[in-house]
Order: sequence, then C-alpha cells, then structure tokens
Amino acid sequence: MRSATTTAYVSSRPRYGLFDVIGLLFRELFVMILVFVLVLGIGAAAVMTLKKTYTAGASLLVSPGQEYVYQPRVGGMTDRQSQPPAVGEVAQAEANIIGSREVKLRAVRALGLPFFQKPGRVNTDPVAKQEGDAIKFINDGLTISTTPQGAIIGLTFESDNAEKSARVLNAIIDQYQIRRREVFRDGTTEAIQTQRRVFEDELADADRAYEDFLASNDIGDFAASKAALATTYQTVLADKFAAESQLNQAARRLQTLEAQQAATPAEVTLQQDLNVSAQDQILQLRTEREQLLARYQPGSQPVLDIEARIAGLQEYVASGTTVGAKEVRLGPNPVWTELESTRITTQGERDAMAARLAVVNRQLEDIRRRQATLTREESENATLSSNRDVLTASIREFQQRETQSRADNGLVAAGADNVRVIERAAAPTRGTSLKLPLLALVVLFAGFTALCVGLLRVFTKRGYATPAIAGRTLEMPVLAVAPMKAH
Repeated sequence: MRSATTTAYVSSRPRYGLFDVIGLLFRELFVMILVFVLVLGIGAAAVMTLKKTYTAGASLLVSPGQEYVYQPRVGGMTDRQSQPPAVGEVAQAEANIIGSREVKLRAVRALGLPFFQKPGRVNTDPVAKQEGDAIKFINDGLTISTTPQGAIIGLTFESDNAEKSARVLNAIIDQYQIRRREVFRDGTTEAIQTQRRVFEDELADADRAYEDFLASNDIGDFAASKAALATTYQTVLADKFAAESQLNQAARRLQTLEAQQAATPAEVTLQQDLNVSAQDQILQLRTEREQLLARYQPGSQPVLDIEARIAGLQEYVASGTTVGAKEVRLGPNPVWTELESTRITTQGERDAMAARLAVVNRQLEDIRRRQATLTREESENATLSSNRDVLTASIREFQQRETQSRADNGLVAAGADNVRVIERAAAPTRGTSLKLPLLALVVLFAGFTALCVGLLRVFTKRGYATPAIAGRTLEMPVLAVAPMKAH
C-alpha cells in the first residue's frame, strides 16, 4: 500500500477516462455551483439594468434622375449624354449620402446637443467632442438597408426612447434631403455665365474686326456683294454679247447699204418733153384733105397734092428721126436718197453699238477686278465670319445651358428631385427587450464557466485521484487502496 502511495507522485501524466472525469467533476460540484451562482448573479444583475429599445422605421423611394446622367460641359447637349445607372446603384449612392458624417452632423445640430445628453446634466466638454459623441450615438442606432436591384432604402433607428428614435430618424431624413440638393446642385451656373460674358466680349471684338474689314473693302455684305457681282457679271456679259451681235449686224447692214448706194445714181430724169411736130403736120394735112374732099373729087389735083405731102411726112416719121427729146429736167433719185438716209441711221446705230460695247467691256473689266479683290479677301472674310458664327453659337449654347442650370437649381431647391419619402418615422408604441435572450446567454455562460473551473481543478491536481487512473497511467493492476495517513 505504501508503494502504491509512493507511485502516485511519479512524473508520468495521468490518463483520464470519461467516467473518471465525470466522477472527479462531481467531487468539485460545490465549487462549480459556487462559480455558477456567482457568474449568474453578476450577469443577471447586468442584464436587468438593460432598458427596452424602441426602433423607429422609415423608407425612401429613389429613381435615376438627371443628376446621374453625364452631360458634357462643352459641346452638344444631347448627343453625348450617358445612360443613367441602374436603380440599385442609385439606391446605394443615396444610402451613402444618408450615412455620411455631414448628414449626421447636420441632424445633431438641427436637434441640438442637449437632445443627446442626459437631462439635468451640464456637459463641459468641447463642442467638437459633444458633437462626436452625438454622432457616435447616431452611428450605434442607425441602420440603412438596400437591395441590389431595389429602389427602396429602409432606415431604422434604435434607442431607449421611442420619441427620440423617431425624431432622430426624421431629422436625418430632412438633413439628407437638404444635403443631397446641395450635393447635386449644378454649381456651374456662375462659371457658365462668366464664360458666356467672355464669349460676348470676344464676339464684340470679332464684330468690330469684321466691320473694319468690310469698311476697308467697301463691302456691305460679303456674300450678298459677291452674289450681286456674279449676277451683274452675267447680265453685263449678256449685254456684251448682244451689243457685239447688234454691232456686227449694223456693220454688215452698213456695208450692204453702201454697196447699193454705189450702184444707184444720185439723180434721175424727173420730166422729158418729146419733139412730135411731124405727127402734128400729118394730122393737120389729113384734116385739110378731108376738107378738100368736101369740095373736090378724090382724084383732083389739090387732093392728090395733099396726099403726096402726107405720104412724104409719113416716110419721114417712119425713118425714126423725127421723134426726140425736146426738153429734159433732172432731180435727186428717191431710192438713192432713201439709201443715204438708211445708211446714215445705220452708221449711227453702229457707232452707238460700238460705244456701248466699249462701256460694257469696261464694266466687265471693273467687275472682274472687283471679283478678284473679293476672291483674295474671301479667306479673311471666311475666317472672320466663322469666328463670329462660332462665338454666336457658343453664346447661344451657353445661354441655354445657363437658363437650364438656373431652372434645374430652382426645381431642385423646390423639392423636384428623384427621392420620395414613402414613410416618415413615427414613435414606436412597443419596445423590444433582450433580457430573456441575454439571461439565457448568461445561464449558458455561467454553466460553461463553472464547467471550465471544475475541469481546471480536475486536470491541475497532482497525483492519481482514482485507482483506475493510476492503473491506466502506470499500466499496472491496482491490488488495494488505502487512505493516506494524515500527518
């Protein structure tokens, strides 16, 4: 027996079985109960000090608005706009604004620091620290929930006071709406206005430069002047061709008249008297013969004599030498006179056409020189005109942007945005308490602690507490067991 007691203090580590551990724990039951009761009492006392919590809830509906669409500051207003993001992305962005420190700080300042402090207690800490504590209080009670594809943002705030939970959550919602309007407010209105004024000054300089250019070149409107010159050139050129044609016609007609006039005598016989005395004598002798026949016979000598004289005169007349011009009167030829008059008129027309053609040629030359001048100045005119057009278009675009930006800011300030409050926070009528779950956890923790203490006492004892442990550890049978003698 003494040897068994001696071997109980060898350095070999005891080997425990399950039933050995259970049996040894029963030996430590008093200590375990004491630890369990102590831990349970402390935990229960701590749990009983907890107050009920009241959770206020609210929800917001968000949708993609104009503020989430990219619009270039310069260039087309609709050609390069981006597509709005998904609803879930918008909700997540709005949730980040709600959870920002600025919104919480504004809510604290809106409610006042005394709202977050215990009644009747004067806090002498710096304002920054007091605000930090209030923000920490909001952080501990605020919960923001979103879904990946949902447009609803859920808000809850938990505190030990129902009215406080509702007021804090409503203050956060109000300050969030104000803050988001500031965040999404178009701050480029003044910059656009300044740039528009710069463009207006540049346009005034461009206008003066263009006016000086037109005045120095004696031009009212470059495009109109060039078009008018082109039209005038075509008209004058047509006049030139018509004058040349008419001049050629007049020249040819003059040549024809001169040739006809050369072949036409200038004078013609106006009146010519003929010598017909032999015929008159024959008629007179015939008259006398008739008178003689009234007194004489046809074969009488007086009648024969007259007939012989008649026959002689007839032979003389038949010879052709008895008729001739007795008296001739000459005068101007009417044909030649008409030809001369027509020639003079045609020559005048030819000289007039020649003078007109010379004037038309000079006009054409002047127009060509003017067109050449405009052609040389066209590049400068195009540059100056293009500058004016570009500046005018830019001013018009910036005026439109300025007006739209001002109107958008006014609408946003008036509350026309893409966030709608579905439900504001109301003071909850029922609170929640964690006393029962926490008491259950305290009981479990106390039991676990007591068990750990019991196991610790079991495994930290020296020697072999039972013969079974000794036999298992030394791998030797235990023949007898005797109690140790008290010293």
